Amino acid sequence: MYRSSAPGDAMDPSSAELFDSVCRRLLGYGTEFTDAVLEAIRAEVPYYADPVLAPPDVRQNVGAGIRHSLETGVDPSRIVDVERFTRELGVRRAEQGRPLDEVLHAFRVAGSQVWRGMIGVVERDGLGDVRRLVHVAELVWKSNDRDAVLVADAYRQVVDGAAGRHAERVRLILAALLEKRPEPEFSRSAAGILDLPLTGRYAVAVVEATPPYGRVPPAAPELTGIRVLRHAWGQRAVLVAHLGDRPLEAFAAGLVGGKGLRIGISLVVPGLEGLARAREMAGLALRTCRGDGEIARLDSRLPDGLLVSRPDLSDELVRQVLRPLYDLEPADRDLLFDSIGVWIECGGSTAQAARRMFCHRNTVLNRLRRVEQVTGLALSRPRDLVRLTLALDAHRLLGPAAAAGSADDHPPRLPPH
Repeated sequence: MYRSSAPGDAMDPSSAELFDSVCRRLLGYGTEFTDAVLEAIRAEVPYYADPVLAPPDVRQNVGAGIRHSLETGVDPSRIVDVERFTRELGVRRAEQGRPLDEVLHAFRVAGSQVWRGMIGVVERDGLGDVRRLVHVAELVWKSNDRDAVLVADAYRQVVDGAAGRHAERVRLILAALLEKRPEPEFSRSAAGILDLPLTGRYAVAVVEATPPYGRVPPAAPELTGIRVLRHAWGQRAVLVAHLGDRPLEAFAAGLVGGKGLRIGISLVVPGLEGLARAREMAGLALRTCRGDGEIARLDSRLPDGLLVSRPDLSDELVRQVLRPLYDLEPADRDLLFDSIGVWIECGGSTAQAARRMFCHRNTVLNRLRRVEQVTGLALSRPRDLVRLTLALDAHRLLGPAAAAGSADDHPPRLPPH
């Protein structure tokens, strides 16, 4: 630790001889010197003075470190022992979860105490002129700093590797939970690894980017009282939120849409075993989005969710209800689609619909009567109105291709209203 064959680290013969004598003398002190160094570490590093926090092998490692250092002072070829010891120490402390700052603090205190011990030996035992040790001081402290770097390097490699392995485990576990309902034993294990409650309140959001401007967020949002985990799912990002006692609104409010992004949010599900179902519901909510920047909550779009969950049945509903409107001239058809759509959005108020369309109330009434004549439905009958509303929603969500007629009669395709 204290000698090097590098030209810049050479020392004069008299200083080298004194240094050799000092190292041998301190080696002879054995556990007495180790105890003194350990006492100094505990005095200057509170972490190591705490009987609960301090590593149980601290005395053993202090003694081994001092011995390796002094033996290298006597025999420079033992430098490999010092390097091996410092790297192993860094690995061990990382695996034990000890704070790196505290480890390095203790390491440097030990180095300082060894240097003080050297000076004390020369003065107390009359080995020579203590000023001759000045010539080796720079080498000693450079060696100490180098070994501290080795400790930190080994520590960080373990931490980085462990973090990477943990991140991969989290990724695989989330993927499994989101893919299908797991076995109870797997769920319990997953809860421990993810540090999440097995039976908490959860919701899932699916974020989709639409080209060319969309970019899914690279990290989960930080929300007060809500822990959010992010999982990449193809071209989408899946956000798993443990709501705790917070409402779903708090999760939804913390999500940011914007240009090129669409977000679907599930209902609240109980427990980790419900995450796969929640992902499916978030996907349904996402499919109800009408345009970019939209955040769709399934709890406010349940009818739309039903329609997109069974596109085959939605197609059939569109054919049965809207097919007669597709047989009209395009201009007439578009006018009726717009009118009935605005009237429904206005809650069935012809006056509000007329204001929205800049026409007379009677004009709206005439168009509604025309819709009734063409489709055979009565807007005053609740069931007919529900069928018409759902058919219009399916037309908007799934596109006019759903309204294609029989094989011998294909109406033109319209853009969704």
